[in-house]
Amino acid sequence: MYSLSQIKPDDVGLIRILQTETPSSFRLICFPESAHSTAYYLSLSELLLPTVEVLAIQYPLYAGLEDDERLTDSADLADRIFGALGEWMDRPLAFFGHRAGADLAYRVAERLERETGTPLLTLFVSGRTAHWGMTLGPPALGCRIVALAGEGDPKTPLRGVRAWRRRTSGRFDLEVFPGSRYYLDSSRREVVNLVHDQLLSQVSVDAEWEAGAEDQGA
Repeated sequence: MYSLSQIKPDDVGLIRILQTETPSSFRLICFPESAHSTAYYLSLSELLLPTVEVLAIQYPLYAGLEDDERLTDSADLADRIFGALGEWMDRPLAFFGHRAGADLAYRVAERLERETGTPLLTLFVSGRTAHWGMTLGPPALGCRIVALAGEGDPKTPLRGVRAWRRRTSGRFDLEVFPGSRYYLDSSRREVVNLVHDQLLSQVSVDAEWEAGAEDQGA
């Protein structure tokens, strides 16, 4: 069952799949590439539940939001999304952003880590190159970044996708799928398995580290 907050056309909302069974271990917040592309990300719920609960950002429907650059460069929109996430931070979070949504997910992840001191489990960036210029100092993020790309996508050359590595001091992984721009459809099961396995492995690594620290008397 879908749940959508009562929002005005210029508000930010989150759409989720309601479930009455055991609470999920993780929340995956999806940042679509446009204001009219949330359906795909909600369809992932049936494959990820009950382990991962999926919520999709519903962007404001004002004119111009379909333009990639407007979506990418909207610091105000990133701030509003961060504010809307307040009640959903009671479980480990991961972000999944596709195309222009990847840039926006990165902005919100920065804000989350800066304001709360708690990094995401994983930031998944899909179909997007890290096209901003380098900045002085350490990377803004400390979370794991997993970049997804189609091997034949002329708009996302792998060299540019690998540049996401410089955006985090944490682990970086690159996953390349057959085809070009539509691998989210043609490789849906593989993408879902990747998200599921990455989140579970992240928790396993943390648990092993804590167990080792305890053994050493930390």
